[in-house]
Amino acid sequence: MKLFKIKEITDIGKKVGFAFVFVVAMMGLSMPSANASLAGKGLISPVNHFPTWFSDTNGTVLQLCLDGDGATGMCFFDPVIPGNATSEATGFGAEAFWWSADAALNLAGGGRANLVLALEAAYGAGDPAPNDQFAFGRIRIRVDIPVAGEYKIWHPFLNEVDGNCAPEVYDATAGTRAINVTRDIGGAAPFETMLSGEVGPFLIWDPDIAPFAPDGYVGDPNIDHEVIGGHCGVNYFRIEGPVGVDLDGAGQNFVETNLFSVTGKIYDEANTPPGIEPVRATYFRTTNATTGNTTARINVWVKAPITATVALSGIPQANQNGPMTFDDASTFFKRATLNAANGLSVPDQVTVTATSTNGLQTVQDIDVIDDVRISLATWTKATGEIKVVAFSSDKISPTAGAIPELTLRIGAAAFLMPQVGVPGRYEVVLSGADAFLVPPARVTVTSSQGGSDTARTAD
Repeated sequence: MKLFKIKEITDIGKKVGFAFVFVVAMMGLSMPSANASLAGKGLISPVNHFPTWFSDTNGTVLQLCLDGDGATGMCFFDPVIPGNATSEATGFGAEAFWWSADAALNLAGGGRANLVLALEAAYGAGDPAPNDQFAFGRIRIRVDIPVAGEYKIWHPFLNEVDGNCAPEVYDATAGTRAINVTRDIGGAAPFETMLSGEVGPFLIWDPDIAPFAPDGYVGDPNIDHEVIGGHCGVNYFRIEGPVGVDLDGAGQNFVETNLFSVTGKIYDEANTPPGIEPVRATYFRTTNATTGNTTARINVWVKAPITATVALSGIPQANQNGPMTFDDASTFFKRATLNAANGLSVPDQVTVTATSTNGLQTVQDIDVIDDVRISLATWTKATGEIKVVAFSSDKISPTAGAIPELTLRIGAAAFLMPQVGVPGRYEVVLSGADAFLVPPARVTVTSSQGGSDTARTAD
């Protein structure tokens, strides 16, 4: 079965752009949407920048399976692409898997039917590249059809309604791969789209049937085996053709198998560096009108495993570095306060270090930006005038240091916003040649210090 898997994945085509994929190369399809059976995802891995794990409603938690050479052994993944920095850093090529389960059927006359179920890690443009990570769940069905007619297909991820799972029904013409269906549902960061897709819960080897799954895995892809976890107890791949059609070579109009090639590595938290997901790092700065002194504060929020110890560093005022506080939910926080001696030295980045209970560490630099808020965005119908008022959290006095530059962006057009009134307040009025006869639905304000905000226009 492993050889089939290698060919099947190779046939996928690594250069497909995955913005959102839903391909059905078939007519006459009756297929209700499936139940969402994935329960959650882990933090982003500091190594490959995919979710550290995915979990299902049965409590199975799987990490990317990257053991071995990717072609033999317990895991299947594309080899490292020499010269590709992202691939070399992550340890695999264009694709890897959190989980997969494949089944194959031999049909009368030399025909073939294949089922591929998988939760995959890939890249939007095909080859590995920074910030192009893409995760998706896949259902692929390919069947050679000997005689035209109505064919019914049962597989473990059928839609379940009140405990019942109706088969997928196809009105198929005769031919090789006449049923050829691929359904991919997924997306880029924050990698939540596949949680409501068709894939899940994970099929795993039936624990009551020998041989048993190797320690640390939900199956061995080199050995076809019975599984559990399918909707409605459908732990098989079955095809039923029109009455009188010989599908199995023995006169039966159906073929079925309950044997799957299963790949999946159980999440090993103890030996996995803790993930860090920046939530926000913003600074606030003011200049005292009487003394001329400038002070600041930096607020930093990150997500990390609840068992980790998390610390902040990179603050120029040494006594403001140190442990971050857990909020008893999912986020760590720390505020650093800079006195007058350091208020002009807000860093561009701070460093967060997460340490697991057994000493594994992840270090990540996080950009520090100002907090920009649009307080007013109006359009006047009679004149086409647009007025936008925005505030930056950097309220430094121009006499103390450089103030942020704010820019109003409407589509491809950009307009500098002068500071008007109190420090930190910016305003621009677009009229005359700059007026808009048709109001923009939204406007965006960006800051030279990294902050931004988007708001709807009102009239």
